[in-house]
Amino acid sequence: MTVAMVKPIQEILPRNMLPLGFGSGALLSKRRTRRDALRLLETAMDCGVTYFDTARMYGAGRAEGILGELTARKRERLVLASKAGILPQSRALHVRAMGRGIRLLHKVAPSLKCHVPVPSTSIPRFGAFGLVEFRNSVEKSLKELRTDYLDILLLHECTAADLEETDLLHYLHDLKSGGRIRAVGIATGIGETISILKKHAGFFDVVQIPSAIWNMNVRKLPAIDGLVITHSSLTSRFNILLDRLQSDERMADEWQSLTQVDPRDSEKLAQLLLAHALKANSNGIVIFFSSNPANLAANVKSVSNPVIGERQIAGLNALLARKHVVDFFESSFGGLNF
Repeated sequence: MTVAMVKPIQEILPRNMLPLGFGSGALLSKRRTRRDALRLLETAMDCGVTYFDTARMYGAGRAEGILGELTARKRERLVLASKAGILPQSRALHVRAMGRGIRLLHKVAPSLKCHVPVPSTSIPRFGAFGLVEFRNSVEKSLKELRTDYLDILLLHECTAADLEETDLLHYLHDLKSGGRIRAVGIATGIGETISILKKHAGFFDVVQIPSAIWNMNVRKLPAIDGLVITHSSLTSRFNILLDRLQSDERMADEWQSLTQVDPRDSEKLAQLLLAHALKANSNGIVIFFSSNPANLAANVKSVSNPVIGERQIAGLNALLARKHVVDFFESSFGGLNF
């Protein structure tokens, strides 16, 4: 199916917008209260971030509601992107009641734990691209975010097969024509992204992919007429890299010699990787997350008032071309697309 869609990105993104987006995939945790999560969002906005990325599934379906508290007060200052296609874990009353009943049974008869497991409520459902459930997901997002439109709606972890259903594409077109969304895109792995763009390149305004120094997926994208958003430059794999650099003096000295950044300093290393991600996606947006308000502010400041220069980024690129660095990434992160 081909539907003509005018590229609206220039109208959506504020002029001179900071090319950083704040992600809410890890906004909620057992150690972070709702108030703490809202404080992180407010800190990001106060530091100059205007682009906020969320999804129906994030935080077990609660992240959008927290971002909605900010949206209700500051909608005109925010660019909101959400996703549909993955539904959060079930919060149905009968599932929760069953879980409580089985936990009580385990207390009475511990030997039954191996035979009568507690039903899982923590597994999200992927591939929710049927028209009815997809429409319900979008409407729920708008309600939770307390807005009557989304700047960007992304198809979450979609595959080329998911887009064979033309009713979905017609619905997206209608949403855009009616002003419920201003732009539409895909947020999936690099392989699926390339497959989808081969068939539907003219339909989508936005492409969002994972890209980091250990995969550089952004370089694998075909040329597109639209906005490219990258994420995962600072994931848990960052900590694996940091641990290696802190324990391997020779490797750390090599990194410092070429980049003029002490890679054993987590804040400086994060700023180097963030600057590299922004350079690699120079006309797009890089999404990041920090659970610490001070680190969040430091990362934003390092971009708004650059502390990493071209020579340092070039030094990192030289490192990434060295075989032993490539081998380290392959052994540590091989097979991962994020």
